[in-house]
Order: sequence, then structure tokens, then C-alpha cells
Amino acid sequence: MTVTDEEITSSPISPILCGNFIELGYGVQVEGMWAEMLFNRSFEPFYPYNAGTKDWFGLFNDSGNTSKGYKADWSGEDWYHSGYEHNPWFAAPGDPGPLLIHDHATFFVNSSLLTEVTLELVSDSVVHGCTALKITNRERLRWAGVAQRGVRIRPDTYYRFAGWARTEGDACEAEIRLYARNNWDHAVLSIPLGLIGTEYQKYELEFSSGKLSGNYTFAYFVNPGSSVVVDAFTLMPTDAIDGWRFDVVEAVHSLNPSVIRFPGGCFASFYDWRDGIGPFTQRKPQPSYFWGGLNYNDVGSAECASLCKAVGAEMMFCVNMFHPKKEKYCGPEHVFPFTDQSAGIGLAVDWLAYCNLPATHPMGALRASHGYLEPFGVKYWEMDNETARWFGAEEYAHTIVEYSTALKGVDPTVQIGMMVYDRAYKEMLPEMLAICGMHIDFVADRGGGEKDVEPTLAVLRHYNRASRTSIRYCNTEWLPDDFNTPAFEALIPDSRPRTFRFNKWRYALNMIPVITTWQRKGGEVLFFNFNNLANTHGQSAVETAKEAVYLNAAGRVLELISRSPSAWPLKLKGYDHDEYADIQLHAAWDLSRERLVLYLWNVTGGVADVSFELACLNRRFKSAQVSMLAAHSLLSFNSPESQNEIRRRDSVQDLHDCAVYETAVPAYSFVEVVLG
Repeated sequence: MTVTDEEITSSPISPILCGNFIELGYGVQVEGMWAEMLFNRSFEPFYPYNAGTKDWFGLFNDSGNTSKGYKADWSGEDWYHSGYEHNPWFAAPGDPGPLLIHDHATFFVNSSLLTEVTLELVSDSVVHGCTALKITNRERLRWAGVAQRGVRIRPDTYYRFAGWARTEGDACEAEIRLYARNNWDHAVLSIPLGLIGTEYQKYELEFSSGKLSGNYTFAYFVNPGSSVVVDAFTLMPTDAIDGWRFDVVEAVHSLNPSVIRFPGGCFASFYDWRDGIGPFTQRKPQPSYFWGGLNYNDVGSAECASLCKAVGAEMMFCVNMFHPKKEKYCGPEHVFPFTDQSAGIGLAVDWLAYCNLPATHPMGALRASHGYLEPFGVKYWEMDNETARWFGAEEYAHTIVEYSTALKGVDPTVQIGMMVYDRAYKEMLPEMLAICGMHIDFVADRGGGEKDVEPTLAVLRHYNRASRTSIRYCNTEWLPDDFNTPAFEALIPDSRPRTFRFNKWRYALNMIPVITTWQRKGGEVLFFNFNNLANTHGQSAVETAKEAVYLNAAGRVLELISRSPSAWPLKLKGYDHDEYADIQLHAAWDLSRERLVLYLWNVTGGVADVSFELACLNRRFKSAQVSMLAAHSLLSFNSPESQNEIRRRDSVQDLHDCAVYETAVPAYSFVEVVLG
């Protein structure tokens, strides 16, 4: 293969190409990333997962016939680990029974065969959310209370517990304890909380784990004959980084996302940012209306900003654009305040002011009162998600003009994005741009292959030339296609849902030809947001098990490509880029045109011998930095027990002024070579 000196783009590849995506209320994402160790810490009724979630996560026993039911036990799925647990609160000493996740699961076990203790959700005088938990210990001699399994303790680590409590009678004593699983005879840790009175009070303490290590049962016990109401528990390690697990921050930093999208996705269309600001006890746990499950709002605007700052990523917030059809879309059983369009603009303006304006502005002062004096500097603002559910194409474009005018009136530096993901929108894109093109900075698409990107780029090029604008193409929610070879399809049993593919090495290899398609468009493509960041039934880049955080197959690819120096794509003589081919190649200069970057990937079971003729470059290269990702099988995947099934190997080769670079590309591998 001959590498020519013909650059195929007029501008270099965007330096922020590789981004990611967090969606609240979907896939147990933030719960596993957040350092909180207790499930349902505020004792709320659980909102069942809906049919869309069960279908997308492959939980139906037969996706073609949902009447056959769904999987309530997730533990047998290969994407499953401890980060997906929904551990119930249960009367203790006791046994919560099997961990099942179904429509009628409350995740409370209110009585125990082992002791005279009962639990009851109450809705009067709560501290956090809609309900609190009443614990009644009718034992005459024994301490008892409420417990939760699955609390992972690390040795030589400090932890902080806090919770609110009041009695419904005489003052009583309370303790937090740790027990080994199914062993109530002896607490491995027991710490008094002091005397509980009749008025709600916050009780907190810090303790060291000492030599304890592993999974334990957390318990909150009161003395015999006591009745207390508790709420707003929290248990976190003190080494958390602004509330995020330190090992998660390290993993996301390794992933190197350039832009992180928040808070969705479909969830964003029903999000009120005010529910996720201020003291945690004042935030409102809300049902995830679109997906089911609960969103506790412990992670909001400030927490997203903290994570992005820690990993060096820009922020993109997805705006809830109000529309009357939203209420109808989600059914009459819910009452939404998201129908008045003028109110929606006001809420979006306040959000931007809260995030980006100094403390001299009323919204900036509100942020400062929450402990954040400096603005967050949210640069990218996407106008809702999958808007064709509510807006016609031209209606959406006109509404964007209103939102953009209001938002840029507050902060002229922000970048406004228009959703173009819909067939009707794509057909109407010239008309939409004629309406709002002067008010937007990027378009937000889906898909990603040549057939998806090029038609939209063609429209943008025409508009940009005519209007002297520079609207960029983005993919704000990218899910790689399932294009696979017949040999790969033969490996997958017919009964396997789409989630079977998500964490596999073949799926990750599918990412590379699409990313190189975007690279071959140069700076016209600004960034993509891989879907998703963490714990989405395998559809993610980072997996956050309680015992270990690790990059899965897709994460390994993003970790490597996000740091690639590839900047100026070059034409390979006689080679046509085919994203469906089993063996593919790519060449590019780095930004300064001093180093040559080669990509090689091979999804076959055999070794591919490749030779690059470099004479056309009039350059002699003395060394090669080689990074290779490989696996034993297209079905290989990383797990807590085996985190390096997708293995990486880095090496340096001396080339001695070579004009031809030859290499053997192993089976099932992706190789980046940087010649210098």
C-alpha cells in the first residue's frame, strides 16, 4: 500500500473529537460512578422500569412477544456485576431473600422471621424526598433495625456516615454496624451514634475500616423497645473526589473524553435542573419518567462540572425544551410542568446564568451560595433530544431561534446545537437552516458511517458557503452499528439480545471505521459523544463494579484513539475506505506534519501482512511507536474477574531510515503505529 502526500481534508481533525455521554436515570450510570454506598439512601418508593428499558437492555424473555415476561434476575448476564445491584433495605437481623428486579419490587423487606422488628414507609415530616422509614423494634432484649447488603469495604480507608433520625416515643440509642453476610452473631464493626431525641437531628460520624475488606451488611440498629424514623442516610469513603469515586475519576481520565454530554438523552427532555442543585437534603429524588427507576439528583450541574474539571473535559448540557405534546407522550398518569414554551426558555436562561455568570448576577449568586464561587463555563448547549417526537421540523427551527437568542443574550460565547436526527428533519434541513442557521453553531446527529455523515455535511457545506457561517457536524449520542461478518453472526445464538454484543470485542472493533470516517472529514466534524460512559448493561466505556473499575472493550478503543496524534488524513493509493471490510487501513500526518500515523485493524481469524510504501512522503523514519489492542476472540470481553481480556501492548521499534514499513497485524486486533 502506497501512502501518498495528498491530504484529503482542508482542515485538521478536531482535537476534541472523542467525547462521551452521561444520562441520568438510565442504566445505573451515575449510581456506580458516584461514591455513595447505599442503595435508595432516602427510602423512596421505587418506580418500575418501563417496557422501553426492558427491551433496550434485552430483559424480555422474547422481544417479539413481551407477554412471555422478562428477566427479574440479572445476575446471569455477562454484562452484570455488583455495580448493577439493587440491594433492598430489610428488617434485621433477617434475610432479604433473592435479589430480583421486577415491576412489583419495592426493595423493602418490612418484617423478619428472626426478630420482632418492622419497617414502614411514612410520608409525614420527611427530611429528603417523599418518604422516610419508620423502624419499630419490639424485641425486649435484643438490638435490631434495618440493614442492607452489598456494602464494599476497603482496608485502611476512612468512611463518613450521616443520617437524620427522630424517635416516636422516649429517647433511644442507635448504632451503625457492619456484619459479615448471613452472620448476625457478631458485628465486625459497631459504632454508637448517641441518643436519638424526638426532634429530627442529623447524626454523623467518621470511622476507619482497619483491616476489613470485602462485602458486608450495613445495619442501623436501635435498642430494644424503640421506634425511630430515619431519613437521608449517606455512607461514602472520604477519598471521594467531589463525591465521585476516585477510581472512577482515574478511569474516566484514562478514557480521555473531550466533551461530556449531560443529563441525557431521552431523560433530558423531562429534566428540571433545579432539582439537582444546592444541599443534598434539599434536592428532590424523582422518578425517571422516560426510563423508569429513580433519579436521586445527587449528581447535578455542579457535580458534572466537577467531574469534567477533574478529567479535563468540556461540558455540554442538553436543554429541556418545553412542548405541550410532552405530556401526551408520557401518558395521562403524570403531570408535567414542561408544556409552556415561554416557561421553558426562562428555565433554560436561568440554568445558563447559574452555570456561567459571575456571582454578581442573581443566578451566579445562587451558585456561589451553594459553594461554587467560580462559574462552571458550560460551553455547549444542545437544544433537547430526539425532538421530532414533539416538534415539526420548521416549528423546531423557529423555537431554536427563540432559545438561542435568549441564551446568547446571557452569554454570547456559548455554542448552540440543533438536533437533526430524524428522517423528516434531514429532508427539511435546508429549510431549517434558512430559519435558524444564523443562531446555531453545530448540528447534533446520530448514525456515523459515510452514508449518515456525508449527506448532512453536504447540506452544511452549501449553507456555510452561502451564509459565511461555520456550523459544525457533531454526533451527540453515538452508538456503533452492529455491522458484522457472517462468521461473527454465526457465533451468536439467535436468542441473544442486542446487549450480548455491546461489551464484546467485535462491537468495539466496529467503532474504529466510523471514527476514521469522521477523521477523514477533518475539522468539519467537531466531536462525538460515545453512548454511554458507564454501566449501561454493557453499552458503555467504563464499568464500575464495587470491587473494581475497569475499561471495557469500547473503553479500550477510546482510550487509545482519543490520544492519537492523527490530524491530517492522507490518501492511500489504490485503497478505498470501506467501513465494512474485514481488514482496514488509515494514514495521517500529525498536526505538525512531522510524524506519520497508521491505523491497521483486522477482524479476521488470521494474520494480515501489510506493507506501506513511504517514498512519496520524501521522509525517512527512524522509529515506530506501536500500540496494539487484541483479544483471543471476537466475543472476548473484560469483566471484574478478568479485566484484560482486551489486552494492550505498547512497544518502540528502531527503523534505521526506512522507506517501507512492514508489519504483521494479528487476528482480532487494532494497531496504531506512529512513525517518527
